[in-house]
Amino acid sequence: MPATIVTGLQWGDEGKGKMVDHLAAGAAAVARFSGGANAGHTVEHDGLRIALHQLPSGLLHPGVLGVLGASCVVDPVALAAEIATLEAAGIDVAGRLAVSSSAHLVHPAARLIERWDEESLGGDRVGTTGRGIGPTYVRKYARKGIRLEDAASPSRFRELSAAYVEECVSSPRATAGEIRELRAAEEAFVVESLSLVDRAGDVSLLLNELLDREGVLIAEGAQGSLLDPDHGTYPFVTCGPCLAGGACLSLGIGPTRIDEVVGIVKAYSTRVGNGPFPTELADATGETIRRQGNEYGSTTGRPRRCGWFDAVLASYAARLNGCTWIALTLLDVLTGLPRLRVCRRYELDPDVDLTLFETGARLDRHVPVYEELPGWTEDIRGMREWNALPENARTYVEYLEELVGVPVRAISTGPGREDVIWRK
Repeated sequence: MPATIVTGLQWGDEGKGKMVDHLAAGAAAVARFSGGANAGHTVEHDGLRIALHQLPSGLLHPGVLGVLGASCVVDPVALAAEIATLEAAGIDVAGRLAVSSSAHLVHPAARLIERWDEESLGGDRVGTTGRGIGPTYVRKYARKGIRLEDAASPSRFRELSAAYVEECVSSPRATAGEIRELRAAEEAFVVESLSLVDRAGDVSLLLNELLDREGVLIAEGAQGSLLDPDHGTYPFVTCGPCLAGGACLSLGIGPTRIDEVVGIVKAYSTRVGNGPFPTELADATGETIRRQGNEYGSTTGRPRRCGWFDAVLASYAARLNGCTWIALTLLDVLTGLPRLRVCRRYELDPDVDLTLFETGARLDRHVPVYEELPGWTEDIRGMREWNALPENARTYVEYLEELVGVPVRAISTGPGREDVIWRK
C-alpha cells in the first residue's frame, strides 16, 4: 500500500513542489488534496523555472497521472491557462489529469467578494491572495457552492452561475466597473468549466484501484500546517485542510492505506501575509535571507517575511501530521551568515494558561528563546553528499532534527531536481 503524503510544516512555501517532483519519479500518480490557485510551487524542469498553482508537481514526469481531490477548489480559467503553459513547455497534460467531480469551482464572483471582505477589514485584513478561495469554501459549507459535476448539465450550470452573478450585482458595494468586469469574466468561467467536465471523475475509485495494483501514490498538500483552519494561526489561516489527515478525506482513501508522511520544512522560517510570526527578523539579517532565498511569493509576488527556524512550531506541526521523516530545504540560503539562531522554546505570556499551546492571534506575545550556533562560509549549493557538508552545516541539521524529534532524511541544497542530500 505505497501511499505517501507530503505536507508543509510551516506557513507554506517550504519547497514542497521540488520534493514532490523528486519523489514522483517512481510514482504512478501525484494527487493534490487541498487548496486552489492560491497555492504556488516552483519547480525547475529542463532548465526552466515553472510555477504551478493548481496542477500537481508530478505532471512534470512523463506517464505520471495528476489528480485534484474533492477538497480542492478549482479555478477553471486559471487551470486552463496553467495547462497551456505546461504544454507550451513541451509537457503533455492531455489524458493525464483527473479532477474530482465533487471539487468546488471558484467563480469570478468569489474574487470580487473576497476583495470587498478584505477592504472592509482595514488594518485587520488577513492578507489573502485575492484568488476567491475563502468565499468559495464559505459557499461550499453553506451548501450553496458550484461543483464540477454541476457542469455536466450545461443549462442548469449556466443558471447557477448567473444566479451567483446577480447576487453580487445586487450588492450595494458593487460599482459599475466591477459589474462589467464580473459579467465579462463569467462567460470564460462557464466555457472552461464545461470543458473541464471531460476530466471529471470518481477520484476515490481511481486511486484505490491504483493502490490495489501496488501503484505508488504521492499525495501533495498545499500551503502549510500553520495555515490549517483548525490547527494553524487562526484567524490568519487558509480555508482548506493543510494537514496530512486531509489527504484521506479529499482523495477518498482510508488512513490504513498510508505508508509514510513526509514533512517539508525550511532551514529558516518565512510567512506571506499577516499573522503572528514569533521569530520574524525585521532587520538586515532578515533582508539577507530574503535576498539569498529569493523569498517572494510564487502566486502573489509579495516579499515573504523571514525569520529564524522555530523548532517549537515545527515540532508541533510534525506531531499534528504524524511525520515519519522530514525533508529540510534551502539550507544553502544560510551560507555566509556568521551566527545562526534557532528558537528552542518560548517564554510564555504570563496571561496565557500554561497548560495550553496557543497558535492563535496571541502567539506573537510569546518570546522566543534562542540557541545560537556557528554558521559556515563554504558554498554548499548543489552538494549531494552528507559528508561533503561543512561541519557547522551538519551540526545545524542535527540540532534541528533533535529539537523537532523526527529524522531529517533529505536535505535540499539548491533549486535543481537532483540538488538533494539523502541520509539513511
